[in-house]
Amino acid sequence: MSLEQLSIGNELKDSYKATSNWINNGINFLSDIDQFYRERAQIEKEYSNKLKELTKRYFEKKAKVSSNLSVGDEPQITPGSLESASVVLWTEVLTQTEAIAEEKSKFSHELTMKVGDNLVSLKGKCERIERQISSIHDYLVSEKKGIEEEVNKSNKHYNTLCQAAETARDKNQKAPSDKHQRKFEEKEVEMNNGKNAYLIKINIANRLKDKYYYQDIPEILDYLQELNEDRVSLLNKLLRNANIIERNSLDRIKESLHTIDKTIDKNNPKLDIAMFIKHNTINWAEPQDFYFIPCSFWHDDESLIIKEPELTELRRRLNSATNDYNRLENACLDVKQSLEESTNQRKQTEENITLKFDGGLQNSLTLLSKFMKEDTNRVKNEVEIEIIQNFAGDKDLSYTTPVTQKKSRFGFLKKKTHPKNGETQNYDDNQSLHTVKTNNSVHSGIFNLRRNKTTTSTFSSRTGGGDGGSIARALYEYSPTSADETGITSGEEIAVIELDDGSGWTLVKSSQGQGLVPTSYIEIIKQVTPTTTTPKKSAPPTVAPKRGAKRVQYLEALYDYQADGDDELTIHAGDRIILVQDDTEGNGWTEGELNGVKGMFPTSYVKKV
Repeated sequence: MSLEQLSIGNELKDSYKATSNWINNGINFLSDIDQFYRERAQIEKEYSNKLKELTKRYFEKKAKVSSNLSVGDEPQITPGSLESASVVLWTEVLTQTEAIAEEKSKFSHELTMKVGDNLVSLKGKCERIERQISSIHDYLVSEKKGIEEEVNKSNKHYNTLCQAAETARDKNQKAPSDKHQRKFEEKEVEMNNGKNAYLIKINIANRLKDKYYYQDIPEILDYLQELNEDRVSLLNKLLRNANIIERNSLDRIKESLHTIDKTIDKNNPKLDIAMFIKHNTINWAEPQDFYFIPCSFWHDDESLIIKEPELTELRRRLNSATNDYNRLENACLDVKQSLEESTNQRKQTEENITLKFDGGLQNSLTLLSKFMKEDTNRVKNEVEIEIIQNFAGDKDLSYTTPVTQKKSRFGFLKKKTHPKNGETQNYDDNQSLHTVKTNNSVHSGIFNLRRNKTTTSTFSSRTGGGDGGSIARALYEYSPTSADETGITSGEEIAVIELDDGSGWTLVKSSQGQGLVPTSYIEIIKQVTPTTTTPKKSAPPTVAPKRGAKRVQYLEALYDYQADGDDELTIHAGDRIILVQDDTEGNGWTEGELNGVKGMFPTSYVKKV
C-alpha cells in the first residue's frame, strides 16, 4: 500500500481515543516550535541592539582620530573632509556593520510576525477543528449508549409483560370466567406487542452498531487524519518561510538552510501517519451482535408476531416508518450532495493550502454532523421496515389511517393493490399509494460516506430511467455475490444501464450479463446526457449567515499598512474598517473587512470607533 492510500479509518479499528490523543500531541507541538522562533527572534534583536551600540561607539572614536590617522597630529594643510584610504575602508566596514545590525532587527521582526504569530494562529484553528470533531464523537458515543440502554429497557419491559400475561393466564385457569379470559387475552396482546418492539430494537441496535464501527468512527478518524496532514503541510510552509527569511538575511549560511530545506521536503505528512499506524495496530475483534433473550417461561423464538391484532400494530409502525424513511432519505441525499461538494472544494486546494484552510474543513464537519444525525434516524426506520417486511411474508401490509370524522357521502375507497417483493405499500393522508424500497446491506448503502482510499469513486445523481448510452471501463475484476449482481473482467468495456444513485452500485451490462457492480470498480469513459435532468441545486452562499443580531463594530485606521501576504489587508489612515475578529489572543493582529475584502493588520494601527 502506498503512502497516498494510507487511511487511519481503514487500518485502525475503534481507535478514536488513541488517534485523538496523538493528533492533540501534534497540535500542542506547535507551541514548542513557536517558542523556539520567538526566543530566536529575541536573540537576534539583542544582537542587533548590541551591534548598533558597537558601531555607534566606534563611529565616535573614528571621528576623533580621523584627522590624526589621515594626516598626522600637526598637519601643515588641513585635509578638510577628506580621509585616508584606510579610514575610508574602516568607515565602510562600520557602515556595513550598521546595515547588518539593521538587517538583524528586521530578521527578528519577520520571525515574530511571519512565523511565530502564524504558528499561534495555526494552533488555534487546529484546536477548534479538533474540538468540533470531538463533539461529533461524543454524539456518536452518546447515541451508541442510548441504543444499548433502549435494548435493555425493552428486554425488561418484555419480561414484565410476560409476567403479567402469565399471571392473567393462571387466574383464568384457576377461576375461568369471561372477565378473566378477556383480561388474559388483553395481556397476551400487550406481551406480543412488547416482544415485537423488543425485536425491532435489537435489529436497530445491531444496524447502528455496524454503522458506528464501520462508517461513523472510521469517517471521523479520517477527518482527524486530514487535520493532521493539513497541520503538517502548513507547518512545512511556515518552516520553509522561516528559512527563506533567514536565507535572505544571512547568505553565509545558505548551505545549512538548504540542508533544512531538504529535510522539510522529505517530511511527507503521510510518513507520520505510517509510523503511527505501525505502532498502534492492535488485535481487534468486532463486538458481538445483540440477540434476542427469550423469556424463561414464555416465547422462545425471535420471530415477530404477525397475527391479528398484532399485525395491525405492525402495519401502523410500518406506515409511520415508511413516511419517515422517505423524508429522511431525501434529507440525507441533499446533505450528502452538499458534503461531497464541500469535500471536492477542499481537494482542489490541497496542494495550495493556506492558513484559511479551516473554513472549508469546518463547513464539511458541520455537514457531516448533520448527515450523521439524519442518517441514524433513517437507518432506524430502514431496519424497522425491513424486519416487518421480512417476517410478514405474503401478508397484506397496507395500512389506512383510521377515520374519526363522519364519513362523506361521496366517493369510494380505491381498490388496494398488493406490494411487490421488497416494497412496502403505504398510504398518505390523501390515501394515495406509494412504495418504498430499502437497502438490505449491512456495512454499506446509498448513504455510505466512507471515502475509499484505494480507488477513485465518483458520485452522480440518478436522472431518470437509464443513462442514455454511457460506456464504462472495468478497473478491477468483480465476481457477483447475489442474484442481482453481475461479474466484470478488468479492462473490458461495459454498457451502463443505470447510473449510481448514491448507493455505491451501478447497473451495467457486461459480457457476463446484466446486473449491479460496485461503482468504485468501474470508470465512466463516455457520458451521455440523459433526456430528463434533475434541476441543479442553487449554489450555497459564499459567506455563512451571521448568528443572532450582533451589532457591527467599526475600526478607524490610524496609519497606512501595506499587506505582506494573502491573509493580510492593506489599509490607509482614515479608513473605516469592519471588525471581524478582535485581537483576543494578544498576538498584535486584528482581522477586519474593507471594501468586501477580509484580512489581518497590526492592532496598533487602528482604534475602535
